Amino acid sequence: MIAHDVYAKKKSCHSTMSPEELVSYYRDLRSGHRPVLIESSSDSNLSNKCSMWVTAQLLNQWKNLTATQRQEIQTLIRQHSSQNDKVIGHFHIFYDTSGPNTPTLFDGTGTQIGDALAYVDSVGAIFNHVWDVEIGTLGFQKPPFESGDSCYNISISDRGDGDYGITNPAELISGTQIPERYSSNIDIDNDFIGSSFFTKGIQALRVTAAHEFHHAIQIGSYGYWSDDVYAYEITSTWLEDVVYTDVNDYYQYLPNYFNLFSDGRSFNYYSSDHYHYGGYERCIWAHYLAKRFGIDIMRDVWTRMRTQPFLESTNAALVSIGSNLQEAFAEFTYWNYFTANHANTEKYYPEGDYYPRFQPLQQTPFSNGTSNVSCDVEALSSSMYEFDLSQDTITVIIANVDVEAAKLRDLTKRSVGVTLSSQSLLPPYQQLKNGLKVQISVDNISMWRSFFSIDAVRKDASPNPFRLTDARRLLLPIDDENVHTVKVYFYSSSLALAYSDDFSITYDYGTRLIVIPANKLQSKLASGVYFIFAKVSNKDYQWKVAVIR
Repeated sequence: MIAHDVYAKKKSCHSTMSPEELVSYYRDLRSGHRPVLIESSSDSNLSNKCSMWVTAQLLNQWKNLTATQRQEIQTLIRQHSSQNDKVIGHFHIFYDTSGPNTPTLFDGTGTQIGDALAYVDSVGAIFNHVWDVEIGTLGFQKPPFESGDSCYNISISDRGDGDYGITNPAELISGTQIPERYSSNIDIDNDFIGSSFFTKGIQALRVTAAHEFHHAIQIGSYGYWSDDVYAYEITSTWLEDVVYTDVNDYYQYLPNYFNLFSDGRSFNYYSSDHYHYGGYERCIWAHYLAKRFGIDIMRDVWTRMRTQPFLESTNAALVSIGSNLQEAFAEFTYWNYFTANHANTEKYYPEGDYYPRFQPLQQTPFSNGTSNVSCDVEALSSSMYEFDLSQDTITVIIANVDVEAAKLRDLTKRSVGVTLSSQSLLPPYQQLKNGLKVQISVDNISMWRSFFSIDAVRKDASPNPFRLTDARRLLLPIDDENVHTVKVYFYSSSLALAYSDDFSITYDYGTRLIVIPANKLQSKLASGVYFIFAKVSNKDYQWKVAVIR
């Protein structure tokens, strides 16, 4: 890695860049000195991922640039300074074979597995696979090439620790059309090795290709909406998992949704804090839409974004298949309860057992027959409220579905109150199966949706059924706080011992869990119903799980 210049030394990359700073950035980008956009992050294991933030800065400032600045930036973006180049399929790849930008191929553990030429060949194979999936299989429109080129241009350089790549807008190709569309090129890191890369080596190269190439598709074939940058990251991050489902680099961002957006923040909230609110963390919206309505819905959303912003185009796509954004967002909020040890990978998110728990906005003990909570939330938001009983937890899941206010970026707080009672309540209220009543107090009930769960998190194994070919681990919740390992016994339905072993106990998602990797059971269990037993300290635990091979 070369020594890096700190760009705009006292400026975080979350600030707005002036036209002069943008010109300086692109000068540095082509000089061989990688511009660093941020000195440090409060979240040390969270990477920049891509520099779409810089792309957005340029596109937002385009009209404020002088003609000279515009021409210089266009020239710098299109200037592929490299010692060598190679055309592979749809792509023209520019690279060095000596000096700091020389690529080296590493595997996911950081072990070198190839030289510069192996890296370039891998770039060609991977980007062409991404082309085949995103354009050939999923049906997105191919991006425009730079003027005079018959291939899409990719540069390889040392971008610095944790910066995977960037899609650079090159030329405005849509004239006065709104949204504007741009040709582009992509610059990617030369090795994907460093402490800030969540995913390393060739695996990081794979997801970067899937991610950045769709940015090229977005700004080139569908257009750029300045208020919807988060939607560009939602889609590109989702496509990483579609194209390379086993890499799962997107896991690093999910805590930001399940923790930060659990405070009643509007779903289309966007700030200059690209680390936590850039849109990567909301990629599960695309996962929900694709699982619930079919993978083609995301292409339909983007087709409509040629004329409408993201929320409008999403609603139109949903209406065309018999739903709408209000009802889908409410259901999405409900799905977000079924993650971690609540996961049902068949019915909800296929990888939901690896997602964090959605944090409750308020928790309160249920006592003296009635308990209340109250909060203020924004339009188009999700929030959950927990009432702790002696044996169970009742979770109230609430979605505000005021889509029109969200479109206007109306951040006015909406008050919501929740009452849980064993006593008489004035209607309207919902009676739960355990006899308790829940009442939601809001100003306009038509803008709210609510769901209720009597949470057996301390009792139920998940996922259940447990599919050995799909699920990655079986989670068995317990109460004990002190023990770190435990012997677990699997008995068949005829109570014959099928398997036993010692497994670790971990604290995760707010509870203690026995974690059993699926690969431990692959050769041990046939399909069938199993009774699972464990003794932790002086307490016996029992679960009943259907295993499917």
